[in-house]
Amino acid sequence: MKAHAILLLAALALAAACRPARPLLVPEISPPLAQEEVHAWKGAPAAPLLFPCAGGVGWIVADGRIVAWDPGKRKAADAFALPFLPSVPPLLQNGLLLLQDEPSDRLLVLDLAALEVKFASQGLGLGRVLGVGDGAVVYLDGDRPAVRFWDRPQEAFRAARGDSGFLDCLVSPGRILVLGRERLYAFRRAAGAFQEAALPAPATSPSCLDGDSLYYGSGRRLVKYSLSRGRREWTLTLGHDLRRRPLLFAGAVTATPDDHNLLRVNRRGSLLWWRSLGSGLSFDLLPMGENLAAVLLNREVKFIDPRSRSVVPFTGAARFSGPPLAFGGYLYALDCQEGACRLLRLGNRYGVDITVEPAPARWLGRSLRFSVQTRNLVDPSWRCQVLDAQGNAVFSREARGEERAALAWVPQQAGTFLIRVEASGRNRDARGEARVQVLDPLLVAPRFYLHF
Repeated sequence: MKAHAILLLAALALAAACRPARPLLVPEISPPLAQEEVHAWKGAPAAPLLFPCAGGVGWIVADGRIVAWDPGKRKAADAFALPFLPSVPPLLQNGLLLLQDEPSDRLLVLDLAALEVKFASQGLGLGRVLGVGDGAVVYLDGDRPAVRFWDRPQEAFRAARGDSGFLDCLVSPGRILVLGRERLYAFRRAAGAFQEAALPAPATSPSCLDGDSLYYGSGRRLVKYSLSRGRREWTLTLGHDLRRRPLLFAGAVTATPDDHNLLRVNRRGSLLWWRSLGSGLSFDLLPMGENLAAVLLNREVKFIDPRSRSVVPFTGAARFSGPPLAFGGYLYALDCQEGACRLLRLGNRYGVDITVEPAPARWLGRSLRFSVQTRNLVDPSWRCQVLDAQGNAVFSREARGEERAALAWVPQQAGTFLIRVEASGRNRDARGEARVQVLDPLLVAPRFYLHF
């Protein structure tokens, strides 16, 4: 028995030793962060809306083309030509882009993944569109929600009663939910009719669906409503009105009332923790991998990890012209001003920092000190060279590791020199450069003039 135990332990130790090493990853949000302009053009977009398209980031330009920027090629190209320009803001839902022109009564539904038209109509007389998906378009017929299906667009299904306003529409396979201020409307395709119920408390925010439960704001309260039971499950009192959409993320509900706070609430209605954002939200919270991106009115973007409760801020962001888009580990946004537009990208900065020790002047024969620091490179190795004006290396060092390295070099000749660092990590390569000027004290000695 003892021998068998020893053999088992030996086998477990061998398996552990042979197990492949766990890959090293850089967190999706890891300081330092950087905002860069990846594309720019003259003119204004047809709508300040970004969406995933053709493997990149797409938008609609003023002449009716959909243009997509490819992060791999770092180029923008035409992706689709629209038959008309939308007169109302486009609707993005369930991977579909819905465009509507009210004067000509035209409507188009575009599948962004396949870049193909799923539904097109003219002359149906549709009012304001609330939602799209699952082969249907949800719209307003006066003050009542209505549904038309793509395979039989001439047939309309309307609710029996209307509401004073509508805040949200959630379209999922087999079920459509429309949230009014006073009533909740549910439509199932199998039944072919709307069911409606009075809300236990008037709605002041869009909603968040969690299986059979619906979360929404009602003034200074967060309400959890049971769809199957048709009644309120609990109410949580807040410090201020809730007008932004609640968000189910990482196993809990996140709410951002107008008092500039962020609250995490479990499904039983208990407050887990809260944090002050320091300013109001410009847009709804945006899920971004393991983080929540909060774009604030004070031109600050905060990335919040609900699991570790950590916050990574970025200050000095541009004023976004429309809601941002989380794509490929970055936050994209449009900045349109004075007839020109820029596509901006905010995220981790990957590269090499070269910091030269400040000095009034750098002299021949005296040491020049500088440091090298890699940023968000996994297990990097790097080579540093100092090149003269002819491109000859007068100093060279190689090292490995993420720690900051302090270097010193004593110049033997005057002139302008280029400090170049080329780094290679498991995740990507990077290069950094800095220029310095070295002076000869014999050539810059002060001159004295005698005046009689």
